[in-house]
Amino acid sequence: MAEIEDIFDQRYPLDRWKDPEYSFMNKFSMKGHKGFVTGAAGGLGRNAAAALAQAGADVALVDLPAKQERLEELAAEISARFDVNVIAEPCDVTDPLQVVDLKQRLVDHLGTVDFAFLNAGVNVPGDDQDATEEVWTKTIEINLNGAYRTARIAHEIMREHKHGGSLVFTASLSGHNANYMMGGPTPVNAYGATKAAIMEHSRYLAAALARYGIRSNTISPGYVWSGIFNGRIDMAGHDAMLEVVPMHRFGANDEIASTVLFLASDASSYVTGTDLRVDGGYSVF
Repeated sequence: MAEIEDIFDQRYPLDRWKDPEYSFMNKFSMKGHKGFVTGAAGGLGRNAAAALAQAGADVALVDLPAKQERLEELAAEISARFDVNVIAEPCDVTDPLQVVDLKQRLVDHLGTVDFAFLNAGVNVPGDDQDATEEVWTKTIEINLNGAYRTARIAHEIMREHKHGGSLVFTASLSGHNANYMMGGPTPVNAYGATKAAIMEHSRYLAAALARYGIRSNTISPGYVWSGIFNGRIDMAGHDAMLEVVPMHRFGANDEIASTVLFLASDASSYVTGTDLRVDGGYSVF
């Protein structure tokens, strides 16, 4: 019995903080980690990339080829600020061949990948009950199929290089409900469907990849001032949206970025298959 207890004591230390070499804060460090962020030119993507870089990670910024110049500017700025390797890797996630090429470039330029923030997505105008075939298929192709393709190359690299890692997907409160705003649902018909599907895809990957040391989780942002609302709503609309948010404010990009950092890092080493709602309390109603 004593031998078994010794095994358990070594496997499950009760008070690691008593070890002078142990630090809780080191679990948030990304030093030595390498990975990529999709949708990196947008507000959530670039802030998550900056958070990961500040924590010590080497990061590849992935977005549309048309945004290559912006990606290169961001890569240079983040790299210089945090003294890590940040590179621009343009890729259209709706093109399977480009994603296959991205996989090889990530290995060539980073060596491996042990985290990925799968964040590329759109909310196409006209995404209500009368959404056209074009709106529906475009949303699914970018949000869902793009997430599937980029997550797949990430966990393929992890398994081929025989190490674990973390997949973090951007879901949404729209994947949980229809998002009440100003008397009715927001126009998130196809968008909400893709985000619900992403959560289920992530849960499946969490179950299937755990034996390889790979974790998979989603975050569901609520109303976040990521830049998409600029010029689209006035103060009256702003206040109306916040009527259903107990904290009565929008979230900020850095608040999502810090959640991504938590899920990508060892601070969340026993967290997989879950969805973290970052919504100011919106979902309590």
